[in-house]
Amino acid sequence: MPRAIFARFFILLSLASVVFSAPVRAAQTEEGSAAGGEREVALAVKAREGSAARPAAQRLGSEDAAASMAAAALEAAQRPIQPDVVNTRLSTEGQPGDVRLVNMSTSVIANQRWIVPHLPIPPFSTWNKWLDENAPGATHCAIDWMDEQGRWWHTELRGYSHHPAACRVGEGEFPCSGVTVYGVFILPGRTDTEGQKVFQDVKLDCDYRAIEAEARKYARKDRRSGEPGTGGKGKENVGLGGPAFKPSQNSNTYIGYLLRKVGVTHERPAGAVGWDTTPHFPYSSNADAFTP
Repeated sequence: MPRAIFARFFILLSLASVVFSAPVRAAQTEEGSAAGGEREVALAVKAREGSAARPAAQRLGSEDAAASMAAAALEAAQRPIQPDVVNTRLSTEGQPGDVRLVNMSTSVIANQRWIVPHLPIPPFSTWNKWLDENAPGATHCAIDWMDEQGRWWHTELRGYSHHPAACRVGEGEFPCSGVTVYGVFILPGRTDTEGQKVFQDVKLDCDYRAIEAEARKYARKDRRSGEPGTGGKGKENVGLGGPAFKPSQNSNTYIGYLLRKVGVTHERPAGAVGWDTTPHFPYSSNADAFTP
């Protein structure tokens, strides 16, 4: 069976799971799965315009099936934050040129675990196994820096609509769906902990300008396939968007990748699942987007 047809078959199965398990998920959500923002492997997404308004039974195309699953994730990710620690703030002291790695707790993986259907077929069986092994104790990473004017900035990968569009410097999709699910953001100020516990806030030895340049490149999407310079083997973005978002290729993958690109060797922070994953950029590669 051709790969494209095979992929659509799996996505259609995911739609069936979303439709038939919706009442159960709704009950579970009311009882205790309020999402903690679109942190970490936040499966928060932006469904295509109009797809959410149509009845699920009419969503027969592969993209609409993925959009249905995406809409459920977006709804969960937009619920009010339930902080683990109140009034956690990062220090704004420092010197121009300072770069800091922040690692904090996140409840998104646990609270949005239900979004991945429990189906005994790939990619869902692979994703569920990975989540079962890695979700407990998962954390979220970001990078902060102070520019030459003494202003703090930070970058992180979040759900597509979590921050203002003016701060979004790149985007990526859900595997094989064409549905945009996340944005790469560069935001003023230090990382907003949103009440989460901070495990690490350490200084790094690197040039913040190199970090910012790589952050803007990771998921930049301002080219069209086939334009000069858009080929490649999927090792880096060529202007066609970031890696497909999946459990083990997430926001921690983004931060770990940034540091390696600027020559910083740093061991994986505690709980930062996906940190050591080598991201694949499918729009310049024939890499299998279904692998975890």
